Amino acid sequence: MPRAISRKNVPHESAQTVLVLQGGGALGAYQGGVFQVLTEQRIIPDWVVGTSIGAINSALIAGNPPERRLARLQEFWQQVGRADVQLDSNFAPFTAWLGRWIKANSYLDTLARGIPGFFVPRKGASFNIEQHVPTPEAGFYDTSPLHATLERLVDFDYLNAGHVRCTVCAVEVSSGKLVVFDSAKERLTPKHIMASGALPPGFPPVLINGKAYWDGGIYSNTPADIVLDDAERRDTLCFMVDLWDPTEEEPRSISAAMARQKDIQYSSRTREHLEDHRDMQNMRRAINILSSRLTDKERQDPDIKRLTQLGCRKTINIVRLIMRALPTDDHNKDVDFARSSLNTRWQAGIRDADRALRHKCWLKPLPPHVGMVIHELPQED
Repeated sequence: MPRAISRKNVPHESAQTVLVLQGGGALGAYQGGVFQVLTEQRIIPDWVVGTSIGAINSALIAGNPPERRLARLQEFWQQVGRADVQLDSNFAPFTAWLGRWIKANSYLDTLARGIPGFFVPRKGASFNIEQHVPTPEAGFYDTSPLHATLERLVDFDYLNAGHVRCTVCAVEVSSGKLVVFDSAKERLTPKHIMASGALPPGFPPVLINGKAYWDGGIYSNTPADIVLDDAERRDTLCFMVDLWDPTEEEPRSISAAMARQKDIQYSSRTREHLEDHRDMQNMRRAINILSSRLTDKERQDPDIKRLTQLGCRKTINIVRLIMRALPTDDHNKDVDFARSSLNTRWQAGIRDADRALRHKCWLKPLPPHVGMVIHELPQED
């Protein structure tokens, strides 16, 4: 039987539970494993926030009733997985060398044929990158298969009915500004989810109401600020699932250097953003404590009243899960859709989430002056 964590164990009864999902292509299978454990432990998100592949996972969660969410996630990741090449036992002595060749060949095959239910090479596309084309064709691949997949696996009527708030991030191409599509404020469609994952130059911009949008990861791959700005006045338990580890070892090859560059770029300075929000929330808690020690007359002073309104007593707990890179990873790991790799990452998500929930670090009492805590478990081999 799954170990149940009841809603009353969240810091306060009115607390919201939020799931924040970073972008990272094939690495997003890790988020599926994390969600599996949350589901087994009966931790139900009130709000899912995602970018790129995190937006797709978010839609699969918010766009299905609780009893179907995990199955829909599993179905999506099963569909986009590529069959692994099986080596004959006679080649066992050459496994290490052949493994690198097979991985490179799989990557080239993805470039040539795409991923089932996700994207395919654009028919009639020209190799002349200077050729003028309609905006929705300004990419090497056609993502219409993803539109069909989302329509099949996501109930957008359910998603927009408010059962679970769903927020995805994209970049408006013409202005370069981050745009937030939020089911609490507008009706989301497959195009909003696709816009969040339209990473150029592979994927073309997605047009919504006459405007073109690209992958939100271009601007910020971790949509933490959206949640933290909203959570300032509400008790929040946030599970933040990151796919890029900013603390890996120094590279020893050009390929490793390219992989390391991606880790740093797409981790989006998450730690710095979280620490800034923590300092601000702790300051709000301090203001609240100080205001409680003023006399009634002092609190009625207009200038002091404006200052005391900046304070609050709410608590934010961030449980941050960071996927650790595999020893065999290279700079193409985000397009490694081999089923064995996807399964390995899914299992890693299960393992890390299970460790986090065993610790239940967010249930520990906090000092009165602390308004936000960032919980990160040490990584394990």
